[in-house]
Amino acid sequence: MKNKKSLFAVVIVISALVAVSCSGNKSENKGTLTVENILSDADNYLGKTVNIEGVCSHVCSKSGMKMFVADNADGQTIRVESNSAIGKFDRGAESAKVFVRGKLVEDKLTEADLQEMEKEVTEGTAVEHGEGGAGCETEQKAEGTEIGSSEMDRINAFRARIAERQATEGKDYLSFYHIEAESYKILK
Repeated sequence: MKNKKSLFAVVIVISALVAVSCSGNKSENKGTLTVENILSDADNYLGKTVNIEGVCSHVCSKSGMKMFVADNADGQTIRVESNSAIGKFDRGAESAKVFVRGKLVEDKLTEADLQEMEKEVTEGTAVEHGEGGAGCETEQKAEGTEIGSSEMDRINAFRARIAERQATEGKDYLSFYHIEAESYKILK
């Protein structure tokens, strides 16, 4: 009788361990969203930790601390920023499916920001991304600006979009979103 109770207890412990380990594999993807889900309802996710899965379209070649994730090649793109705990994103993530966990952050672009950008361009102190003075194409895609446009073209386009938003929504700024990564994984 004592052996049966011991055997029964061992079976229960093993069953519990198997259940926990199996559910642990699935928990990473529980509540996973797409880039489109997040961007279409950004106010709902703002400041919250989100899980996204998508294709890494680009890892910044200058710093390695920015990665861009899209649902597919033609889909919306969101910037993911690394930190000192994670370090540089693995360049092998490009074109691979990735899982990212992090906090959604809103970046507001105002007229004052545009004036500062304009001053930097005029003084030649603007940080250049991409080649030939044009911004990084992936960053431009995420911002919704014309690919290959100059810094001044971007500033003018942003200014027009702010005016449009002011007229339609009463907001005198543009909202851009990025994810401050807590962790990421290449899924391939």
